[in-house]
Amino acid sequence: MSDLLELPHELLLRRYGLSISQLNSNSQQMKRDLDRVITMTINKSRNGQVVISPSVESKIETYDRYICDGIFEYLENAEVITEGQSNSLENQMDAKRDSVMSNMNNSNENSNNGSSSQQESSAKIGFWDWK
Repeated sequence: MSDLLELPHELLLRRYGLSISQLNSNSQQMKRDLDRVITMTINKSRNGQVVISPSVESKIETYDRYICDGIFEYLENAEVITEGQSNSLENQMDAKRDSVMSNMNNSNENSNNGSSSQQESSAKIGFWDWK
């Protein structure tokens, strides 16, 4: 994903230099499922516009949250961070997740609004310009 839409679990992995293979099997499965949902959503895009339905948005948030929990669990067990630091990071990641999801919604609304206004403003059928 781009930096603008970097999900919290990606930020945590990068920050602590972890890979998905270091996490428990449940977190690894969640990552595969998340990647599948994102790929499916992108494949359904039309004319470069990705539409994220509320159910897909909910899935992305849920998968990301569980992957973050797996990362926090790994970091606590490896004694990289304490439980207090984990709780603080979790709150920060929740805020980042909200920000990312609102950015996704705003970009979807902007692209939908822009395309519909272009379609309504003019259409050329045959020799006539309809406005």
